[in-house]
Amino acid sequence: MFDGIDESKMCPIGLGSHLLGDKWIPIIIRDIALLNRRTFSEILKKNAEGISSGSLASRLQRMVELNMLNVESDKTHAQKKIYTLTETGIGFVPVIFKLACWTAQFRNPSSQTVAMAKPCIDGDVDKTEAFLKTLWQIHIEKSIEPKSMWWAA
Repeated sequence: MFDGIDESKMCPIGLGSHLLGDKWIPIIIRDIALLNRRTFSEILKKNAEGISSGSLASRLQRMVELNMLNVESDKTHAQKKIYTLTETGIGFVPVIFKLACWTAQFRNPSSQTVAMAKPCIDGDVDKTEAFLKTLWQIHIEKSIEPKSMWWAA
C-alpha cells in the first residue's frame, strides 16, 4: 500500500499515472539529470517552466517519498540540501527521453532544444546505456562531478 492504494490491483499504466501524474516530476528529473541542477534554489531559479517554490517543495518531498530522489546536506552550507537521483530516479530518465521523442515527433517544441537533446532522445541503445551509466556514477557512486549539460558535449 502506498498513497492509500493497493498497487497489486492496478494496471502498470494506471499505477504509473497515479504515482507520477504530475507535470513537474519529469521536469524536475530533467533539471537534475540533464542540467545538473541539484539544489532547491538552482531548480527554482533556473527552471524555464516557472515552477513556484511551494510546488517545487511539495514535488521534491513527493519524489523522495517515491524513492526517486535522495536528499543530502551540503558540506559547505548547513541549510543547503543536495538532491540526487536514486536507482528509481535514474530508471525514470528513459521515460522522459521517450516523452521528448513523442513530443518532438508530434508537436512543435523548440528546434534548438530538440537538436541539443537529440543524442539523448534518438533511441540509440548504446548512447542511452552510457548516459544512464554516467548518471549512476554521478548520483549513486558520486565518482563524477558533472557540469551542466555534460551529455551534450
